Amino acid sequence: MNLAPNGIDIFYIDESERYPLSVASCVRIPFLRPNPSNWEFVWDEYLAKATKWRRDLSKQHDIRFREELHGYRILGRKGQYHRTWRNLTHEEAVALYKDALNTLTWLPDQSIMSTLATDKSELMGHKGIFAGLFGLFQRIRNQCGESRNGIIFFDEGHESYIRLYRMAQIYLPTGSKFGGWKDGKLTKNLPLSMFPKDANIKSSRLSYFIQIADLVSYAVRLKIEHERGQLSAKRVARQHHLLYDALPRAKLNLAATMKRKDAIVPT
Repeated sequence: MNLAPNGIDIFYIDESERYPLSVASCVRIPFLRPNPSNWEFVWDEYLAKATKWRRDLSKQHDIRFREELHGYRILGRKGQYHRTWRNLTHEEAVALYKDALNTLTWLPDQSIMSTLATDKSELMGHKGIFAGLFGLFQRIRNQCGESRNGIIFFDEGHESYIRLYRMAQIYLPTGSKFGGWKDGKLTKNLPLSMFPKDANIKSSRLSYFIQIADLVSYAVRLKIEHERGQLSAKRVARQHHLLYDALPRAKLNLAATMKRKDAIVPT
């Protein structure tokens, strides 16, 4: 495999599930880029930006810097996030979550996308969360195209996701947005052949990028639950369903689907 002309991207993936919904979200971070004279590793620049983002959140919301940001724990008022080792109030939790998303202006444009599956979803023989992940692999592959290589990181504890990823490196049938391919077939095998290695596992506690994917996926699920009339009145009153919309629109890969206008891909 040759190095693609535009370098390498890393895709950090996390999920949020609550029956009957499953959400998988990814955050794309540039890793290697060409420069006029050679190649340049740029991942460390984004790590520095992520670290500043996290420090700024600590200063502005009086939360402990070392504590992992986890969507469920923030809105559930767990984890004693405050500097004084107390749980956040409902108002503080929503303000922190919203600010965590709307200050992601340092991410590359079109770097966030999500897939949504239900208990009835099925894609190429895969159901539920696996249908959602399969759909996400298709969009990731399309985003890389022939110009970039890619690397995947999953949150720890999901060996089954790695098996699905390995399958997608060989067999990833993909439909055309025009209804079919030139040969008349409805699908075409477009595997993750530009991904040069096996999937990786990363502890979310040690990765800001996995934490961002978690915040996104949980916010997606709350938004969809509200659309389906499944979000409690208390959560609606606290505007949990509006958190996803705090994301800077330029950071969403809106080309991921024509069915919605928010980079959430139904499967």
